[in-house]
Amino acid sequence: MGQLTLLCLSLLAASSSGNQGVVREQVDMIEVNHFHDDLGRHIYDQVVFYGWSAAAGDYHVRAWCLLDEPSRWPRRNQTSGLYHVRWYDRDQRIQREVVSKHYLETWTQVDPERANKKLLDEKYRTALARPNRERPKQLQQSVADNQLPAKIR
Repeated sequence: MGQLTLLCLSLLAASSSGNQGVVREQVDMIEVNHFHDDLGRHIYDQVVFYGWSAAAGDYHVRAWCLLDEPSRWPRRNQTSGLYHVRWYDRDQRIQREVVSKHYLETWTQVDPERANKKLLDEKYRTALARPNRERPKQLQQSVADNQLPAKIR
């Protein structure tokens, strides 16, 4: 019971901290895609985040997620003119906000994220930002900064 109380208090503290702890970034385009099967039946809705590739002269998928919650639908900020998508990323366990100047809504029988894999394989995608995780205190105390490998995050 003590762990459940601690978890509830942690969630309350995180939610009351406002925008603190939100990983924000900008992409070149946000697409809402309504995917349908060959018979025209609706299958799912997804939001796809794109980055522009000057070398290829095309957009490449950076990430995508299903639109299974109303909070994941892009909203236009009337002041800035930018489109915002804000949601809780369950995989990374962080609150995310992605913004873009460009927005597109499509109804297709081809999944744009899967089709984009033919242009750029998924392993070469520039993913959304990973959260900065603070190093554990014992690592900070036991290893000097100049002894850490260069690629540690």
